[in-house]
Order: sequence, then C-alpha cells, then structure tokens
Amino acid sequence: MEVVGRDGAVLADEWGDEPKAYLGITVPRFPNLFCMYGPGTNLAHGGSLIFHSECQMRYIVGCIDLLLRTGSAAIEPKVEVHEEYYERTQRELDGLVWAQPSIRHSWFKNPQGRIHVLSPWRLVDYWDWTKAPDPDDFTLR
Repeated sequence: MEVVGRDGAVLADEWGDEPKAYLGITVPRFPNLFCMYGPGTNLAHGGSLIFHSECQMRYIVGCIDLLLRTGSAAIEPKVEVHEEYYERTQRELDGLVWAQPSIRHSWFKNPQGRIHVLSPWRLVDYWDWTKAPDPDDFTLR
C-alpha cells in the first residue's frame, strides 16, 4: 500500500530502513496519519500489546478531539519534536541488550545495525506520554 502525504511525500521512501514516528504514532508530512503498533512500539522487554494499543488509541482519539475543538482539518507532529523523540529513543536503545554490537544479525536490527522496532520505554512512561496530545507538539492546519 502506498501512503502519500503532504507535497507528495511517500511513506515508504521517507522511512526506508529507518521507520520512525513520534511516540510510534504520528509522522511529519503525513497529516492525519495515525499508526497503531508503529515504529518503536514493539515490547520485546515485556508488557502487553493490548496495553500499548490502548495508550495509542487514547492518544489518537485525543488528536482527533484536538482537530475538532480547534476547527482544524489536519494535524501532524512538528519536525523538531519528532526528531528529538527519535534521537532520545535511539540513545536509550543503544544502551540495551538488543543493540549489543557483538550481535550482528538480529530480528530487531536493520541492515545498518540500528533498531527501529523496539520500545525502550517503561510502560508507565509511555502511558504518561500518551494520556493526551500536547497541542504544542503539532502543527494544525
């Protein structure tokens, strides 16, 4: 399936071998696109996919509510917010066992040896971050 965003951006081209989404849910240049079980949300360290899905769905509903309350037609995360989250996630992943350099081939690593599918976060932190969207994290149009 080809997903095309603002200005003709193609999601597969944007992601390549390094898929990333703010909180694993939203992507700049792709207004009103919401991912469930998106990049960086796999719980290899334990936890419940159902719990994570509930966090994501609550957040998505909050984004839709924000659209309705502001009379906006589109919502997407600000690039700087998205990139800061991605860099913070990568720093956290680099310190976990799945990123161990001696493990060259892994289900979790892309061809460059980086991890983009796992969530390094504690469940309580992810729950807190996804309770409600922060309007300052988004561009509304």
